[in-house]
Amino acid sequence: MRKTVFLFLASLLLIVSCESSYNQRQVKIIDYSNQNVLDSLIKATPNSNDTLFLGFVFGMSKTDYRNHIQKLRDDGLSLTFSQSNRFSNMAGTFELGSGYTFNTPISANVSDKTITGQGQYFLEPIYNNEDKLIRLNVVSVENWSGGYLSNKPNWFQSRIEENSSPFRDANLKKAFVDNEFINNSSFIRQKGNFVIYAKYGVYSYVPIKSLLTEMLLKALEKQIIEEENQKITF
Repeated sequence: MRKTVFLFLASLLLIVSCESSYNQRQVKIIDYSNQNVLDSLIKATPNSNDTLFLGFVFGMSKTDYRNHIQKLRDDGLSLTFSQSNRFSNMAGTFELGSGYTFNTPISANVSDKTITGQGQYFLEPIYNNEDKLIRLNVVSVENWSGGYLSNKPNWFQSRIEENSSPFRDANLKKAFVDNEFINNSSFIRQKGNFVIYAKYGVYSYVPIKSLLTEMLLKALEKQIIEEENQKITF
């Protein structure tokens, strides 16, 4: 009997030990401040060709972007153009410049009641030196009928959540915070090879590869500054 109990306990300890060792191997902390690590990750991360808000795609040229705007209009969506667009929230008032705004009726269920409103979503495309779309910012303004103020719903953010996944890499999220892309409490989701995050009311669709590249450039800039500082004599 004692021998049986001993063998059982030994087997149990062996299983626990193996599982603990396996979990330790699985939890691998990546140093996102290391330039070599960032360089390797950039090379290993594929470019994103996923569909964004309203069907835009990373890599679009400016002509592709305008043609897609026209297609959306032909499909019956309301996209208005203005030379001057201004946006105000708790962080202040921002002049956004020229661009297109997507206008649409919106609805939400609150306390078993359906409320309606009007959403305005200003589109800010960001291009690289080759005039290819590398980022899409969306400024969201939602006005709900009936002077609805308490626990105001967020139609745009809710739709993003329905069509994306939680961002689960806590270590990478911390690196985003350290590089001031987002705040600790920022909304952030992932879809394919890009992330969607909100900061000061602006939702940004950005490829993970682009963010890693920006982090590497910041690290290189910091290194250059530190090296130059070492040359200063006091």
